[in-house]
Amino acid sequence: MHVTNKDAILNELASIVGKENATASKHIRYAYSYDMSFVTPKMPDYVVMASTVEQVQGVLRLANKEKIPVVPYTAGTNIGGLTIPERGGIILDLKRMNKIINIDTESHYAVIEPGVSHAQLASALYKHNLRFGWPVGPPSASVSSCAISHGIGGLNARYGLNSQEITSMEVVLPTGELVRVGSCAINPEAWHSVLPMPQMDGLFKGWLGSTGVVTKLGITVHPIPPVLKVFTVSCQNVEDMVSYMMNLSNYEICDDLTAVSWWLAQVPIPYPYKPKPENAHEWFCFANTNSFTEKEKEARVEIWETVLEEEKKKGTSIQVTQYPEEALRARTHLPSQIVGSTKNYCKQGGAGISWPGTFTPANKWAPVYNDWKKILIDHNLSPSIRMSMYRGVHYGMLRAMIPFNKKSAKETENARQAIVECLKVDLDHGGMPYKPPVDYAIEINKRAHPGYLLLLKKIKALLDPNDIMNPGKLGI
Repeated sequence: MHVTNKDAILNELASIVGKENATASKHIRYAYSYDMSFVTPKMPDYVVMASTVEQVQGVLRLANKEKIPVVPYTAGTNIGGLTIPERGGIILDLKRMNKIINIDTESHYAVIEPGVSHAQLASALYKHNLRFGWPVGPPSASVSSCAISHGIGGLNARYGLNSQEITSMEVVLPTGELVRVGSCAINPEAWHSVLPMPQMDGLFKGWLGSTGVVTKLGITVHPIPPVLKVFTVSCQNVEDMVSYMMNLSNYEICDDLTAVSWWLAQVPIPYPYKPKPENAHEWFCFANTNSFTEKEKEARVEIWETVLEEEKKKGTSIQVTQYPEEALRARTHLPSQIVGSTKNYCKQGGAGISWPGTFTPANKWAPVYNDWKKILIDHNLSPSIRMSMYRGVHYGMLRAMIPFNKKSAKETENARQAIVECLKVDLDHGGMPYKPPVDYAIEINKRAHPGYLLLLKKIKALLDPNDIMNPGKLGI
C-alpha cells in the first residue's frame, strides 16, 4: 500500500473511532502479529479499537469500500493463529465493547458484548448463583469468541458446546449493515432463543476466518447445583479409560467427564519428550457432578459404583485414585488460572504451544491416541492428550497440547509437522478439528464433498462480496 494512501486510510479510521484508538505504529501492530502457535507471524497495517456498534459499522464500510482485510480481535488467547492477519489490513480490537447488557435471572440467559471476558461474566453470574459452560481458556479470554468458534471446555458436559448455548445474535456484516438472528430479530428485548426460526446464527459460527462482526450475543446461563461430588480414577491404558468413560457417559450424570494422559497431567508438560515412570498410570480421569440435594448425589454415587463394577468384570486396569487437591480445585472452580493458562503448560517448551483440537467419536479415541502417541514420540514431543465427553457420548473431544521452543525455527517446524500428521490421522477416523489454523483447513478441504465447498463459497461470497473478513483462512 502506498504510504500516502496508508496515511489517508489511517486518518479515516481515526475519524471513526477517535485518534487515540487508531494507529499504524509498528510496535503496536507487532503485538497483534503473533500468538503462541506455530503459525508464522504477520503484521497488520492498522489497529483500531471500536467501542460502539456504529464505529464497527463505520470501519467495515470503509474497509469494504477500499477492499482492506479486517480481522476481528478480542483477547487473542487462541492457540490456532486465528487472529494472525494472513493478508495484513485492519485488526479490529473489540475489547472495549465489554458490557454485560442483561442477565435474566428468571429465564436464565444473558446478553453480552464481544469484549466480555470469562472472569467478568463469571463474577457477575455468581452473584445470582448462575454459571455458563466455561471453556478451558484463561479468565481473560472472550466469551463470545469462544462461543462462535464452537469452543469446548470444563463443566460443559451436560450443556454441550459453547456455541449450543447461543440464543441470539447481533452482527455487523462485512458491508456494514446491522442484522439480528434469533428471537431478538423479532422483539428487540427478547434474546432467549434461536428457535423456532431458521438458525441463521450458523452463518456466523464456526467459520475458518469470519463472516461478520458479532456485536451482541445472547447465551444460556444455568443455576449452580450446590452439592459437588468428584469421582477420580486412573488406569494403565487408553482402551480401559475409553471403556469406563463411555459406560459412565451413557448415564449423563456428569458436569465434566475428562481424562488426561500422564504427560498432560504434568504442569508444565515435559519438553522435549520424556518417558513416564514405569510405575505411573498412563491415564487419569475426573468426573465432576453437581446435585441439588444429598439424595440426588447419592443416586449419582450409586450409578458410578455400578459402572466401576461393570468395568471390573471386563478385567479393567481402572483404579479409584486420589486427585491432588490443588488440581481438583482447578478442575471444579472455573475459569481457572491453573489449567486455563496455556503459559503454564509450555514453560518447558520455550513459549510455543499448539494443538490438534478435534471433535472425534469416542469409539475412535483409542486407535487415534495410539497413532498420535507414536507420531509425537517420533518427533521427540510428549503425547499430552485430553479426552472429554459432551452431552452423553454425542461429542467426544480429543486433543493434544504440544509445547515447543518458539525461539527455534527448526523446533517450531518439527512441532507443526507432527501436529499436522496427527490431524491427518484424526480426519481419516472421522474426527473434525475446531478452531483450526490454515494448515488444517487445507487438509479438511482435501476431504470435503464438492457440494460442501460449493455452498461454502456461495455463502461467503453472499455475505462478504469483497472477501475482506479475515481472508486467507478458509483454505480454499
